[in-house]
Amino acid sequence: MDKTESTSLILGALYLISLIILSRINSSWILFFLGLSFVLGLLISILMCNKATKSDNSLKSKIYFSFILNVFIFILWMFFWLTGSTVHKDEFGLATILMLYVFGGCAVIGFIIGLILSIKRRKRKDFKYNLKPLSWIFSILIIVLVIIYFYNSIIFSFALSTESKELCSFTFPDLNKQNCLLRVVVEQSKTGAITCGELENIPDRNHCFRWTAQNRRDIKICIDNVISSTEILKYNEYCTSAISYLNDDIYNILKNPQHEDIMYALKSVHYSIGVCYGEEERKYIPLLKEIIKKGSLESKKEALNTLIKSASCIGNETNSLDLDSEKKFLRDEILPLIVNQPELKEETTIINQKINASVLQNQ
Repeated sequence: MDKTESTSLILGALYLISLIILSRINSSWILFFLGLSFVLGLLISILMCNKATKSDNSLKSKIYFSFILNVFIFILWMFFWLTGSTVHKDEFGLATILMLYVFGGCAVIGFIIGLILSIKRRKRKDFKYNLKPLSWIFSILIIVLVIIYFYNSIIFSFALSTESKELCSFTFPDLNKQNCLLRVVVEQSKTGAITCGELENIPDRNHCFRWTAQNRRDIKICIDNVISSTEILKYNEYCTSAISYLNDDIYNILKNPQHEDIMYALKSVHYSIGVCYGEEERKYIPLLKEIIKKGSLESKKEALNTLIKSASCIGNETNSLDLDSEKKFLRDEILPLIVNQPELKEETTIINQKINASVLQNQ
């Protein structure tokens, strides 16, 4: 084994490890391992193509080797990504699309480099090196990986159609069993008993509750069941996509100040949707005002808290922080709603303090 083969073997091992990690990590590390995998894959391609094109093989053998090597590098990524756990957290497919471009680009660049080198070095015969065994190995591995992937897809399909968790045990590798169980439980929970709690790990349970909340159009399922260190994180992280999906439902709940789920809707607006980002979000403001007039004490306080904290941008059409606009909004639009509600005395005091506040001038 020469220096090029040893280096390629080390890089290949690192590439494989980076793909395994990439397929299982959370989003905060995806870009790092994406870049690392891209560099490793491209280096492997350049090193092996450089050596192959200097050998005594025919032009056809050199071009085929360059092609099959880069296809293998691409297929290896696809296999680990699509059979890993991270892809199921990629709700909108953005990470998958990004990686498709990155690794597809890596394969195309690698093949073009190999093609150019093969043509330029078509008459070079620096040393004897039989490319056929390696070409056959890469070709067979591609077929094996494709077969395994589609085998898992077939098992997934049967498990989903029959809602049979037992079939998931036939998937390969074991990580796919977890993904299969997650999808089957989500499917079962659409209409039957919600069995997300049966899943072994917490991230899968949280994803299951979130998807079930969307499928059943009931944000309580997510908020009441996901495991989180704080209530705020439930709204602005773990359940935020469900809240976004159920935006219309939340709006309709807020139309009725006495709705049994009014607090879930109010906290969704407060911690996740917001009321400052544009016309779509500002539509909630009249509903919050109505709740301040007609809701329960708890819902009044929550609606008030949302409007008080957002007053600086609500009162300003440019959504920038402005003390005068904040005061005007609180004085003209909020204070009249609560001035005759003694149960909101504390909130009235807070608003008056904000109205009477002034900016300290530098001496």
